[in-house]
Amino acid sequence: MLNTLSSRNSNEITSLAIGKFDGMHLAHFKLLEHLDSQGAILSIHTQAPRMLTPHKESHTNIPIFYVDLARIKNLSGKAFVEFLTRHFRTLKRIVVGYDFKFGKDRKFSASDLYTLCADKEIIIVPEYKIHDLGVHSSIIKECITTGNIPIANLLLGRIYTIYAHTTTGQNIGSRELYPTINLVCNDYILPQDGVYASMCKFDEIWYESVSFVGNRLSTDREFSIETHILGRSIPTLPPYLTLGFVQKIRENRHFDTLQSLKDQITKDIDTATHILRTINTKTP
Repeated sequence: MLNTLSSRNSNEITSLAIGKFDGMHLAHFKLLEHLDSQGAILSIHTQAPRMLTPHKESHTNIPIFYVDLARIKNLSGKAFVEFLTRHFRTLKRIVVGYDFKFGKDRKFSASDLYTLCADKEIIIVPEYKIHDLGVHSSIIKECITTGNIPIANLLLGRIYTIYAHTTTGQNIGSRELYPTINLVCNDYILPQDGVYASMCKFDEIWYESVSFVGNRLSTDREFSIETHILGRSIPTLPPYLTLGFVQKIRENRHFDTLQSLKDQITKDIDTATHILRTINTKTP
């Protein structure tokens, strides 16, 4: 019933942080501060069309165990606790957020753990805020989809990244504009359409870039994710890369000619270069 990418045995775990952990943001790390040296994460996996971390990116060295929500959502409160003690036999401490719910129809709240797990130490972590803004995955998703990338990155504690497959595009860029790497990404939350100062990574190296998300209004009107690496030529296209968004530069627009589009891209490159040289970007 449990899945893990860790070599740690679940029966060795003495403290456990429980939650969905989509995005692994700063509020999640506040929970992890309460784990001991034998601590682990129990991530409750839900099926969603797009997520912040759909491929179980951890952004932490703490062991993570995964369970599908469908397997536990109809359990009673008592049965949920029995599930925990059955899979984590040496468990002594449970750490959850203030808004944690469990059991059938989410009838049980974090405080119910005090009664149901009377023999365990229960730590309920209060809401974590930055500048009076609560740090939640839903808020981060809203910031990303509205183009407010700096706030999303602030709440994440790192730049927001997607992992994408590279593909061939129209080849207009390499012939008449600027060469770009075209990406296919179907399972991550994507930023609002527009042009972004960005960072991309492949072969374990981070590169500064400028990226486009949206329909190509000036050519074929098809949806596209493209990134142009600043100041470098990439002779061999990597099969996959990580793309991180730093700041939105402008909205998606239609241009009457390829020359006017190229002139704007030149300005976008200058803007992205300035942003990336002046902003402290923390890559994962």
